[in-house]
Amino acid sequence: HSLLGIDFVARPQTITVADVRREAASTEDLSKPFTVIVKDDTAALRIYNDSNGTSITPMPRAWYTPSVAPSAVGGTYTVSFAAGQFAAPIKITIPDATILDPGATYGIAFTLVSNDANFQNSVGKTYIFEVGAKNQYDGIYSVISGYVQRYTAPGAPTVGDALNGPLGPTNPNVYMITTGANSVKIPVSGTAGTWTWSGGASGVAGIDGFSITVDPATNLVTTAASGNPSLHNWPGKVNRYDPATKTFYLAFEWNPTANRREYEVVVKWVGAR
Repeated sequence: HSLLGIDFVARPQTITVADVRREAASTEDLSKPFTVIVKDDTAALRIYNDSNGTSITPMPRAWYTPSVAPSAVGGTYTVSFAAGQFAAPIKITIPDATILDPGATYGIAFTLVSNDANFQNSVGKTYIFEVGAKNQYDGIYSVISGYVQRYTAPGAPTVGDALNGPLGPTNPNVYMITTGANSVKIPVSGTAGTWTWSGGASGVAGIDGFSITVDPATNLVTTAASGNPSLHNWPGKVNRYDPATKTFYLAFEWNPTANRREYEVVVKWVGAR
C-alpha cells in the first residue's frame, strides 16, 4: 500500500503504482523470460476500506491508461519479464488530473492472479495505492511570525486575554489542502493543521471553511471562510504568496462590526502532507 500525489494540472502525468518482482527458483530460471497476470481488483479495494475504516474511491478506469498490456481475460493485464529481469513496474498515465475531485482520495488495486509454471511468485498478492491531486500550494506550513488581536467591540481590545499576542514556531504547523488549481483550504478548528491563537494551545473557531485563493499572475491572495462570510482580507494589508520561498504572507479579519478579530501571519512550506 502506498500514497502517491500528482499535480493538479491538465497535462498527462505518468506514475509508478507497483513494482512486480519475480522470485526465480534458480539462477537458470532467472535467465528465462517470465510472465505474470494481474487484475484490476476493485473488490480488494472495498475489503481494504472495510478493514481500515477508510473511504478510498476506486479511480474510474476511463481516467487512466495502464502501461501493461491487456490480457485475453477481461479486466486483467500481462506483465512480461525479459530474461534476467527480476522486477517490472506497472505504471499508469493520467491525461488530465483536473477531472479528479481534489477533496477525494482515489485508489487502484492490482492483484497477481497467475504466473508462468516453475517460477515462484506471490500469487494472490495485492498492490493498493492511493492517489490524490495536489496543487503547488498544498502541504504543511510552519508558522514563522505573526500577531493576533481580539476585540469585545470595534475599537475595544480584549483585556487579559491570553489568546492575543504573537504567533510563531510555538504554534502548530498549518495544513493547506488542495481544493482547486490555485486554491487551498485550512482544516476546521479542533483538527490537526488548523489556525491557532497565540501560544498555539487553542484552535481558532468561527471561521470554518477557511480558504486561500492565489492569483497565479500576481501571486496576490484572497482569503475567505464559507462558515463566516464576514472574513476577508485585512484592508490596508497585502496578502501574497512568494513562490521562491514557498511562503504565504497573510492578514485577515472577521466580525468587523462586532467582536472583531485581526490575524496576521507568515507561514512557510516545510513538507508535503
